[in-house]
Amino acid sequence: MADRPHPMPAMPLLVDPPPWNAADRAPAQAQVLGRSLLGHDIALHGARRANLLVMAGVHGDESEGVFLGHLLLQAGCPAPVLPCLNPDGAFLRQRWNARNVDLNRNLPAPDWKPEALNPRYPPGTAPASEPETQAFLRALDVVAPSTVISLHSYRETFVEVERPPETMPPGINGAIGTFVDAVGIERRLSIGYPTPGALGAYGLNNGLLILTYELLRGSTHGELYRLLPHLLHLIAALEAERFRI
Repeated sequence: MADRPHPMPAMPLLVDPPPWNAADRAPAQAQVLGRSLLGHDIALHGARRANLLVMAGVHGDESEGVFLGHLLLQAGCPAPVLPCLNPDGAFLRQRWNARNVDLNRNLPAPDWKPEALNPRYPPGTAPASEPETQAFLRALDVVAPSTVISLHSYRETFVEVERPPETMPPGINGAIGTFVDAVGIERRLSIGYPTPGALGAYGLNNGLLILTYELLRGSTHGELYRLLPHLLHLIAALEAERFRI
């Protein structure tokens, strides 16, 4: 399948960031976890102890996830939501943060490497060197989730779960299976290339279940709206069942 163009759908964040806790956007109280290098708030909505944390906007040019994260807020998501981890990247319309670090190579995972395997994936000067990564780690402290859903986008759409189904509880496997069947995508173990310092490896080392949902790059707002009820159903199912290894 040919790559679809990425039109960078207009996000509330990109030009004039609104108050993310406005009543028409996010009725749940927001907790500011930190600030980006350019001074944008990194906010967690519905901050509380929960089984599940939803996060989007790790890569600033993957605006599909940022849009869907805001849709979840408007829909009354039953789990805490961090709708844009990388507000500077979203503002600058680039993958990296303002220091040109790939936040999904900056986690304190055992496989973190100081050198980039590819110029596209600069890992930073040290694990968790970036304020955005530190804000995510604070979100884990606040929520204490057993599962994290991270919304990304890619030239293909699938859910990546770096744990084989046979090692996971039936209820969680069933919820994931229902979701991928409903939206017509695959469940995969890997994106297919090394990702040192990424969230998946961090989760494996820290007993977290990580679901990386790769939305189709270039999805329209209407296509993302149509995914919303299925994603809300998955979130409710995962929030109701704590993952244990």
